[in-house]
Amino acid sequence: MLHSLRHARLLGARPLGGGRRCASSALSRVARLGPPLGPVASRRLAAGAPPPPRPPGAPGGRAAQSAAPGAPGVPGGGGATAAIVEVDTASFEALVVKASLADPPVGGAVIVDAYADWCGPCKSLTPKLERLVLAQRGAVRLAKLNVDNNPELAQSLQIKSLPTVLLVHKGKLVDSFTGALADAQLVAFVQRAAELGGGAASAERALADAAVALEAGELERAQALYSALGQLPEHAADAAAGLALCAVRAGDGATARTLAATLVEHFKADAQRPLVRQALAQVELLVEGADADGADGADGSVASLRARVAAELTNLEAKQQLATRLVATGEQAEAIELCIEIIKQDKAWNEGAGKVLLMKIFDSLGNGHALTKRGRRKLANLLFN
Repeated sequence: MLHSLRHARLLGARPLGGGRRCASSALSRVARLGPPLGPVASRRLAAGAPPPPRPPGAPGGRAAQSAAPGAPGVPGGGGATAAIVEVDTASFEALVVKASLADPPVGGAVIVDAYADWCGPCKSLTPKLERLVLAQRGAVRLAKLNVDNNPELAQSLQIKSLPTVLLVHKGKLVDSFTGALADAQLVAFVQRAAELGGGAASAERALADAAVALEAGELERAQALYSALGQLPEHAADAAAGLALCAVRAGDGATARTLAATLVEHFKADAQRPLVRQALAQVELLVEGADADGADGADGSVASLRARVAAELTNLEAKQQLATRLVATGEQAEAIELCIEIIKQDKAWNEGAGKVLLMKIFDSLGNGHALTKRGRRKLANLLFN
C-alpha cells in the first residue's frame, strides 16, 4: 500500500454507494498546505528505476506521455518529464513528487488529473487542463492518473470522486478540487500553479540567461543552465546546441563535434531552430578552420594566407582559405568581406563556395547579430543591383 498523500484528505468528495462517483460540478476546493508526499518512490528511484520513453507525438490524449531519455553526449539529459505525462503507481514518485521538488524550469508545480475512461466530466476537463498547461510553456506540468488502472495509488491519495485534481508543489499538496470548475476558475487554478513554478516561459528565460552567460564568457554558468534545460524534452535540442556553443567557445573541438553529431542524429526535426543552426555552423567552421591550416601542404596561418591574397588578387582559393581561418580566430568581419569579394569576382566559383561559407558565417553569428545584418545587406546589393 502506498502512503503518498495519505494525510491529504480531499474534503467534500462524497461517493455514491461504496465506490468513486463522477461529479459534474465543483464539490470542493482545498486551499491549504498539505503534508509532504510519501517516501515510497524515493526508494524506488534509489533502486535505479529507468526513465520513461519519449512520447511518440504531440501532447494530448490519454496515451502515456513522458520525457525522452537524455541523448548521448548531452550532460544532464534523461529522466525528466514532458509538459504532459501519464503516471502510474511505478512512476508517480518520479514524475510528480520528485518533479515538484526540483527548481524551475526543470521542476516546479505539478497538477495531477485523476480520471477514468467512463467519466464524462473528465473527458471535458482534461483537454481544458492540457491546453492551459501547454499555454504556460513549461512553468507547470500535468500528470494524468487513470484511477481504474491504479487503484492502490488512487486509494492512497484518497480520491473518492471524479474528476479530482491535485496541485503538488515542493512535495506537498497545496490545492485541489473535485468535479468541474467554471472556465475562469480553472484558468486561475492553472495560473496559480504556474506562478509557483516561476511563471510562464521560465524555461525561455533560462535559455536567455544561458545565452547571456555564454556571450559574457561565463562558460561554467552557461553549461550548467544548458545542462539543466537538457532534461526538458521541449528544450533538449536548444540545450544540446548551447552546450556545443560552449565547447566551441572553450576551444574543445572534440566535445563540440560530439555534440554536433548528437544534434544531427537525435534532433533532425529541430534542424532549423536558430540555436541549432548556429551551433552546427560554428562547429563546421571550427572543423574547416582546422583543415585550412596546412591545406595542400602549405602554411595555412593567417599571416601566410594574407600574404598570398595580397600577391595573388585573383586567387579565390586563397581568399576562401583565409576567410575560413579568420572565422576560426574570431575575425568574422574580415571573413565576411572576403566572401563578398569572392562572390563579386565569381559567384559560381567552386559551386558557389563563397556564398556557402558566407551563409555558414551568418548562421554561426545568428540572424540578430550586427555583422549578419550588415553582411546580408551587402550581399543583397551585390546580387540584385
